[in-house]
Amino acid sequence: MIIIRTQRNIYKRKDGRWEGRYFKGYGADGKRKYNSIYGKTYTEVKNRLEEIKSGIISNPKFYTNHLKVKLRDVCYEWLEIIKINVKESTYSMYVYIVEKYILPCIGNIKLYEIDNNYTDVLKKRYSHFAPKTIRDIYSVFKLIIEFANEKYNTNIQLKRCNLKNKNIKKIRVLSVCEQNKLEGYLNKETDLPKLGILLCLNTGLRVGEICALKWEDINFEEKTLRVNKTMLRINNTDKNSLTKSKLIISTPKTENSERIIPLSDKMINLLEKHKSSGYFLTGNYKCIEPRRYRVRLEKYLEEAGIEHINFHALRHTFATRAIESGFDVKSLSEILGHTDIQITLQRYVHSSMEQKRKQMEKLN
Repeated sequence: MIIIRTQRNIYKRKDGRWEGRYFKGYGADGKRKYNSIYGKTYTEVKNRLEEIKSGIISNPKFYTNHLKVKLRDVCYEWLEIIKINVKESTYSMYVYIVEKYILPCIGNIKLYEIDNNYTDVLKKRYSHFAPKTIRDIYSVFKLIIEFANEKYNTNIQLKRCNLKNKNIKKIRVLSVCEQNKLEGYLNKETDLPKLGILLCLNTGLRVGEICALKWEDINFEEKTLRVNKTMLRINNTDKNSLTKSKLIISTPKTENSERIIPLSDKMINLLEKHKSSGYFLTGNYKCIEPRRYRVRLEKYLEEAGIEHINFHALRHTFATRAIESGFDVKSLSEILGHTDIQITLQRYVHSSMEQKRKQMEKLN
């Protein structure tokens, strides 16, 4: 490549454009780093370089902030800013990712040392994690860098976090036989916690939603159930607290998760027999938290002689039975509280062997 040199750091390239280079800072390896700008004429590049250099020299942020501030300080500044604008559960998750993953890995790096290679640094450090966890870490890191670019006049451009999904273990769905067996067990000596499992099997409620549900959320006249809150245990972000976690009741996962679910006559009749007040699972104003309710399900499965499933499998089972019964996907998606029917199809609809056999019989 033929280059015409005119003065230091300004060159004419083979393609006819002019290139100017200026000192950006030092990299993580201690080496000097440069940026390039391009123009059609030498004068255009020279003037632009002078503007950039004078801007850097006259900008006190470059020396007092850009060079001295560590990523650790930026992280906590960002957390303080966004605290009032996000849900408590979201803020707790952000704090956890920052303190558990980002700070131990690159917290002591100075802001000017960060470049797009730090996406790879995080990916390599946590390569043994599930892709979703790595994406969550990257997403929070990206938000922090966007905040830094705005406040400290930096121009850090991160690489995209491209990851291949590993083989995801499918959630086991109850077969029709297993579901009948479990429902038979739950109907024998039904109490409110057992009734809650039956309700989840017939509505697809999440564990946090059933734990936060109150009897006042059920409209017996209109035969509907209102979902407008969820219960979850989060990490306690109050450093002065004596407990590491706390139980909260918050708005549901997404805007679409707030929904009205129609109930079948069979379900309404069953609920009327046990009608109470307060929390659905207790009939009073004390609650059962999700962790303990998961343990209840394990006990019921063992006593019913059914192989272990996690609580979310009840939701998958409901969705699968609904499709097998001829539900249209749009209605099912809204009952489950999804933003997109593709989520319903890809994650929650599992074709059972019985259903596959029915489809094969159609060929006859």
